[in-house]
Amino acid sequence: MHLRFYVDQETGYPHIFSHGVEESEVEDVMAAPDEDRPGRDGARIAIGRTLGGRYLRVIYVLDREPDQVFVITAYELRGKPLVAFRRRMRTHEKEGKMKNTTNFPPGWDEERVRRVLHHYESLSEDEAVAEDEAAFDDATQMVMAIPKELAPAVRALIANRAR
Repeated sequence: MHLRFYVDQETGYPHIFSHGVEESEVEDVMAAPDEDRPGRDGARIAIGRTLGGRYLRVIYVLDREPDQVFVITAYELRGKPLVAFRRRMRTHEKEGKMKNTTNFPPGWDEERVRRVLHHYESLSEDEAVAEDEAAFDDATQMVMAIPKELAPAVRALIANRAR
């Protein structure tokens, strides 16, 4: 999977750096996320563990090519959101349900990226938990367990359907 990163216009670096996250950590999570669900304004949320053991929330958009994503931001999952994530993982395992200038993706621009950034980075811990759990209650969406190695193929199917 090819990852592109939103470059913060103020710093000239990928926005993830402002959260102490490295590109390789995002690659770890995106290669085999534990959760991958729809987010705000067409973005998607992937949550998973890095090879170093940190849990990250990655906010991204499916990009032009089937095996390419545009990463808006990523940050370490801590506190209540991490506790809620671990609880979901335990519950779903028991139930057997789941295991410099930026070239924006089509329909995305600086303003839309900043709206998504503002939304996710201003969530309180309680709001983050509520949003994550509401995604599992959305009757128009389905959360299911798939082998991690199939995640890129499933993303490609979603991207093709969105086109």
